Amino acid sequence: MIFCVVMAVSGLPNQTKTTRRPACTAAIDGRLWPEAANYHPKAARELSHCGALEMCTTTTWRHKWLPVAVNVRQLGKTPQQPTPACAALLAEYGGPGQ
Repeated sequence: MIFCVVMAVSGLPNQTKTTRRPACTAAIDGRLWPEAANYHPKAARELSHCGALEMCTTTTWRHKWLPVAVNVRQLGKTPQQPTPACAALLAEYGGPGQ
């Protein structure tokens, strides 16, 4: 029984880390999500082309995440799936809604 617990605990570091979008507050107003876009201009450009870049902004009464750009594939009554290149970027950097 102890062996099973040890095996279960040892497998935890091997699990993939899922990054979650932080709550949009005054402390991070103006920051971009995914976080890599704040430090790497190339990542910001590629994510904005895919329509996956969001910025923490102040609305009238509260803070909220808003998209910086929208991809044409996201428009219309039935939005299409992202292209394979965009899907790979979302998997690498973590996309909206995570």
